[in-house]
Amino acid sequence: MKSVLVTSLCLVLSVSAAFAEKAPKPPFSIPDRHGSITDFNPGSEKNAKQLVVMIQDLHANVGVQKNIAAILYRLLDINKVPSLIVCVEGASGEGDVSLLRSLPRFVRRAFEAMLLRKAYLTGAELAATEASAQWEQEKSVLWHRIKSWFSPSRHPGPVSLSPILLWGVDDPELYRKNWRAAKYVDKNRNKALSEVKSTREFLATGASPVMKTHLNNVVKLLLLRLQPKEYLEYSKHRSLTPRLSKETMETIRQAEVYYEAAEERSTAMVKNLLARMGRTPGYTALISGGFHTQEMAEQLKKKNIAYLVITPQVKVLDQDDAYKARLREEE
Repeated sequence: MKSVLVTSLCLVLSVSAAFAEKAPKPPFSIPDRHGSITDFNPGSEKNAKQLVVMIQDLHANVGVQKNIAAILYRLLDINKVPSLIVCVEGASGEGDVSLLRSLPRFVRRAFEAMLLRKAYLTGAELAATEASAQWEQEKSVLWHRIKSWFSPSRHPGPVSLSPILLWGVDDPELYRKNWRAAKYVDKNRNKALSEVKSTREFLATGASPVMKTHLNNVVKLLLLRLQPKEYLEYSKHRSLTPRLSKETMETIRQAEVYYEAAEERSTAMVKNLLARMGRTPGYTALISGGFHTQEMAEQLKKKNIAYLVITPQVKVLDQDDAYKARLREEE
């Protein structure tokens, strides 16, 4: 009996070891204080020279933005080329931080801290501002400054260019559609939530499990906290949504518009990311919110493109006030 058990145990361990050996390992690690690798897809051999590093963003969270910057410094350091393309959501085209980089260090650091607190500066922009420039770039700046001592120029001189190349991959029209829907929901959600929650309590006793789940998803919908799979589940049972007041139904509809636009944005961002990457070898970072990250990871997997997902360390949830303040600003 003992020999049978030992044989069975050895078989289980050998099978587990075999699976462990076959599981692909990420090409690098991240210090725990900055974040953790939560997903890795090696892609096909055809795309083996490129890797999309997807970093999940928690918008307006100061600690997360600093951790994103630290992760980008590491990627720049271990990249196969002397620069790093960093693609971001919420923007379109080339990003320029030369003005911020040109400030004296002590002024710049204080200014950055203020901008981070108010959600006007992202981790990607912080990294692009603080990353060390190449010597050729620095030499050009230094030479211009020396010449300006002897013969002042009316034209602004070059500033230190960043080896972190920011590029917005969002679709402007879809972004505005998403933004407008989010602002509408933020403005009207309290009344809608009150009505939905009271209806949920009224139906709680006799409601089926499917109905209960759907009503919970309606609440999360209005809070804009549904994940892709949850929104898919919500969409399947949309007909179960109770007929509420006209104002509440419009708020729900705008929340649906928000998620539909978000899905379209994910597809557009993958397209723009791949166009910007071209055949550039090494790592390309892509920074986006969690909802987009999950959807884009699925799309990259279908295209057999290698990607890795990093979730930054979160210690303090301090983003709500700053994020809402930005949300309520005029476009």
